[in-house]
Amino acid sequence: MSFMSWLPSAFKDLLKHVPTILFEVVSWNALMKDAALLSKRLITGEGADNARQEVAPRLPAGVHFVDFAPTLPATPESRQMLGEKILAVYFKQLTRPGPMFLDLRLSGFGVANNQVAWNPTSLWAEFSAGFVDGLGDLYGGFYGQDKTRFEKGLEKTGLIQPSWSTEDRDRMATLFRAHFGQSLDAPMSFKLETFQKSFQAVFTFLMEKKVHLTTDFLLLGVMLVTLYLSLEELDGEYSVAAIYRTSAT
Repeated sequence: MSFMSWLPSAFKDLLKHVPTILFEVVSWNALMKDAALLSKRLITGEGADNARQEVAPRLPAGVHFVDFAPTLPATPESRQMLGEKILAVYFKQLTRPGPMFLDLRLSGFGVANNQVAWNPTSLWAEFSAGFVDGLGDLYGGFYGQDKTRFEKGLEKTGLIQPSWSTEDRDRMATLFRAHFGQSLDAPMSFKLETFQKSFQAVFTFLMEKKVHLTTDFLLLGVMLVTLYLSLEELDGEYSVAAIYRTSAT
């Protein structure tokens, strides 16, 4: 039985853009357990109200939860602002412990009176504590141009193993830097195909090294895919480094 075959259609729709190689490097039993839990939350809404209460104080300025279907903006300026806020939502959730909403698809967002309205699906989850720390080092090290912190983040998230040679460690660091694209020193556009290729390269290397990762990467994969889908549709260019630095403080 394939991993996707038994999932509800609403969750399949979210996962269909995640490179399937991810499912090869995460423990099967853990993957099945977490996918079942996420599917239940998505279908029933279990825990979503409490998650909103915890996430709301951590949303970027100018972003608010709503209970209606938001209206997408029509002007280029408002679409640009919306893209920047979606990026900020991603970083705010990524770098702080606690519940987070994984579905960043554009259908949940809108703009009214220069404010962003967000009505996410009930797909919420939490990273493990060590993974949050690792992501903080990974992103903070990259955008702070701190190689030592960046590699520490790779270790904490399991992307680099203690037993690896210097050559293997450098290889993974290079692959993951490519995943960030040109976002350190230039405005960046978002293309899902580019993300999928970089994601594939990282996890192909991990498969070759026989590394097994935690299901935290399933959560991260869903967030990244839905982020890219939204920003590609908005078709803007974003100063990602500046948005990260504002969001991480």
